[in-house]
Amino acid sequence: MQVPELLLTSLEDLLEADFEKFKFYLAMNVFDGYKPIPTSFLEKATRLDTVKKMTKSYPEEWAVNITVEILKKVPNLDAAEKLQKAYAATKGLTVAAASTPAFTAPPTMSAQEGGVVIAPMISGSSCGSLNINFNSQ
Repeated sequence: MQVPELLLTSLEDLLEADFEKFKFYLAMNVFDGYKPIPTSFLEKATRLDTVKKMTKSYPEEWAVNITVEILKKVPNLDAAEKLQKAYAATKGLTVAAASTPAFTAPPTMSAQEGGVVIAPMISGSSCGSLNINFNSQ
């Protein structure tokens, strides 16, 4: 089963009140470093719309891990565990590996005033896009 199908199945199993809570948390900063989906994009979103927005906004693994964490907050631990196991099965992982999310926040770099940050060379990454922001303060 594809990731969008797994996500949709998880959301279809939620009662309407739990789905509204899910969208509430999805619009919040669930994980440091990952942009939430704006509330206005989710306000009238159906379950299918929500899955489309998630898979467009995040790489598949992130979308699954974010969904699992939000399902735990709703709380719907059974749905979270079921999604984790189903996703692990699609990747050929064991159940033990599925219960330990491989979800890490992106690295951050900073320099003191007048300092220099030498950007690392990144190659062979399959985690999705890379955003680099420069802020002058």
